[in-house]
Amino acid sequence: MLTDSLNPQQLQSVLHADGPLIVVAGAGSGKTRVITTRIAHLIQEKGIAPERILAITFTNKAAGEMKERVRKILGHSSSSPWISTFHSFCLRILRRHISALGYPGDFAIYDSQDQLSLVKQCMKKMSVNVEAFPPKSILNGISGFKNDYLFPGDIDLDSLPYGNKLKAAQVYPVYQEHLKKNSALDFDDLLIWAVKLLSEVQEVSEMYNDRFQYVLADEFQDTNKTQYQLLKLLSIKHRNVCVVGDDDQSIYRWRGANVENLMHFEKDFPGTTVIKLEENYRSTQNILKAAGEVVKENNNRKPKTLWTKNEDGEPIVYYRAEDEVDEARNVCERIVKLNRQENLSFNDMAVLYRTNAQSRVMEDALRRKNIQYQVYGGLKFYARKEVKDILSYLRVALNPEDSVSLKRIVNYPARGIGKTSLDKVETYCDQADLPLIQGLRQAEEKRLLSTAAAKKIAAFIEMMEAFAEKCKAGSPVDALREIIERSGYNAMLQKENTIESQSRQENLQELISALEQSVEQRNTLQEFLDSTALVADIDSLEEDSRGILPLMTLHSCKGLEFAAVFIIGMEDGLLPHGSSMSDPAQYEEERRLCYVGFTRARKMLFVSNARRRKIYGSVFNYSPSQFLLSIPSEIMVNESAVGQDRGFTSQSSPSSSSSPSYAIRSQPEKASSSSPYSIGSKLLHPSFGTGVVMNREGNEDDLKLEIFFKRPHGKKKIALKHVKLIPL
Repeated sequence: MLTDSLNPQQLQSVLHADGPLIVVAGAGSGKTRVITTRIAHLIQEKGIAPERILAITFTNKAAGEMKERVRKILGHSSSSPWISTFHSFCLRILRRHISALGYPGDFAIYDSQDQLSLVKQCMKKMSVNVEAFPPKSILNGISGFKNDYLFPGDIDLDSLPYGNKLKAAQVYPVYQEHLKKNSALDFDDLLIWAVKLLSEVQEVSEMYNDRFQYVLADEFQDTNKTQYQLLKLLSIKHRNVCVVGDDDQSIYRWRGANVENLMHFEKDFPGTTVIKLEENYRSTQNILKAAGEVVKENNNRKPKTLWTKNEDGEPIVYYRAEDEVDEARNVCERIVKLNRQENLSFNDMAVLYRTNAQSRVMEDALRRKNIQYQVYGGLKFYARKEVKDILSYLRVALNPEDSVSLKRIVNYPARGIGKTSLDKVETYCDQADLPLIQGLRQAEEKRLLSTAAAKKIAAFIEMMEAFAEKCKAGSPVDALREIIERSGYNAMLQKENTIESQSRQENLQELISALEQSVEQRNTLQEFLDSTALVADIDSLEEDSRGILPLMTLHSCKGLEFAAVFIIGMEDGLLPHGSSMSDPAQYEEERRLCYVGFTRARKMLFVSNARRRKIYGSVFNYSPSQFLLSIPSEIMVNESAVGQDRGFTSQSSPSSSSSPSYAIRSQPEKASSSSPYSIGSKLLHPSFGTGVVMNREGNEDDLKLEIFFKRPHGKKKIALKHVKLIPL
């Protein structure tokens, strides 16, 4: 039978009748299996039509895996449940219904690069100082408002302190105006506009509430307020909403994830059934115990204890290095040993770290050992310059009002339309409240430019109109090939005649292949462009990577597993990160991040730190991570170099040759989180720019701060009474 191999809690989750359900699924407890089996059970045993079931998750990879598992259980049928990412689901309903909110249905989707370009334009128009207020920070602030389902009119500017958040709130309405002028939405808009649609258009709300009798959401702990609101709006009629998640794995607070959603669910849905999945099928008991002891010190969590029928396994191995080079050398030697003596393939091991900057030294060491590796989280295919350039031609052909894409290509390859000419047209467009394409079309008639410049623009417009006609009336693949040739892009790359330009030509051929595959699947050109915009970082992980060692941040590793895991840089200041030291909520998330890293390991876990570390161009002396104190000494061995102290405190075991011998050290100072000068706070210096407080000493009258600034300034010690510092 379908449910024969499930444990009692998994079976209870699958067979749960109608009504709201929370499945609190610990790491490695088989949550995907529970979701897919529940979907199959609803269809096969309860007779629910597949199209009346909606399952939502976060990445294309997770959605694809879920679809494949359901397909294998059900076999081929005439219909299938709607399994999708949040963004893809919202995009589909917006394409069909956004006109009800007065927005065009053929809107473009702006990716992170497009959004940043647009924010910079808005800041320039508003004369906002980009040194004092970095555009990325402003964009993050706007994203934060959207994650909390706040439109520009919902924000009380008087309630915000001076700094990036207030400036983001001021830029937000201008940014939204420019998006609408360009007939575009950004990623966050896909969510908030879908929620707005379901909230304000009763006909649409009723349609989707009637359609979806059962709603399931995976990774619920990663939802933000807007996503949670979406789930509630889709469950008004039937209330058959099942959310699966683990508060101990909520690690995306920085991008809007709200672990409180899991805590509030029972209040928002009275009569909720709560089922805990605590049996782990992945890791050894020692790894689970170490992870559990670290995370159980958090206050804001649902108590649970992971256990397994697997063996106790190897103890956790701890190494304290002299510096980051020694640490990387030690990791490489262990990797080679596991590969040769344990016959462990490189792709079944992983090196994890808190910040991307930590990978450089590790990469140097791996190259010296001739170990192939891949750093995940790098540039995605659809983010590569040549691919984005040609996609921009396609996007403008379909949506001429997409000014960001239009600016990208109007003079690339170079066709004599200079910045001065473009600035004049943009000024005219701002005054006349027109999209850029209209200004370019009127350049000759309105005598905005010289005759020569106007003729060059007219030739460009004529070419783009031909591309648009080809896209609408002809084959999308033929249109793409014509754009690559007629735009002069291919000729430009041929003229460069370098290894890099040849690689870029190959990428454009790969783009043609991607469009061909999309057309074969009967997708329209618009659907293809939508799919390229919705590819997530985690979806870039290559399936066929045998023999290649993966390197990635702890944030990137969730959902993955390896036989052996190396976590480097377990130091106060890195893990937990320095920015979390004065914020209890952030500090708890750092514990969860450590828990996630530990539970990626099936058989072996190695943790390390360094006495001193050069990072961000400066040398730091970090103390060993407080999180190491939580690991019981009987399940951890110290293999540090002879003569080194072990560097941290055990409260449960005396010194011995086989267990860590620790020297007691005091807790780091944690300033009041209400202080604008607490550890982790961001400050603006009149000469050095933006910096982060790494340490502090003295009282309020004679306070000295150790602040890390961007290059070339690095780490500085500053007496507060001598310098005017602005909290951000």
